[in-house]
Amino acid sequence: MSLQEHTGIGALSIQTQQSTGTSTENQFVTFQIGEEEYGIDIMLVQEIIRYKKPTRVFNTNPVIKGVINFRGIVIPVIDMHRKFNLLSEQKYDEFTVIIVIEVQGKTMAMIVDRVSDIMSFQAEDIQLVDKEFADDIRSEHLKGMAKSEERIILLLDPERVLSFEELEQAEEIVAAHDR
Repeated sequence: MSLQEHTGIGALSIQTQQSTGTSTENQFVTFQIGEEEYGIDIMLVQEIIRYKKPTRVFNTNPVIKGVINFRGIVIPVIDMHRKFNLLSEQKYDEFTVIIVIEVQGKTMAMIVDRVSDIMSFQAEDIQLVDKEFADDIRSEHLKGMAKSEERIILLLDPERVLSFEELEQAEEIVAAHDR
């Protein structure tokens, strides 16, 4: 069974939406991590691929699950369950996917439980995370929250998915594998 059959979304559909005349300013690929639904700007998504076990790199931050070969380059893979300190044991199944993104000129991947949809939000449906709200919860990874009917989608700030130290370590891992 193909990834598109599992998720309903494939690289082709993302590219099609990116290349049409439709504005992608507020379009997000939405996905689940644990019980919550997250979104990331569609323009950052390079591809969504079926989960494959990353090559483990020892003595690294546990957030970095390992590395994969993506189109001939080695990229780090972030375990989003570990990143968000979800205590439940991560179970990989036929719905688990890897979302490959490009952030600040660097390609990396995130393991998520399942892709939900491609959603568009009007600016008035997105609430940015403000300082007062941020004091109450750990929101350093969030850019904002979008509402759609009864659902709340947590919008990731891709530049803050990895801390500076984690990003530096990911770069070191990639450099070591490129040698």
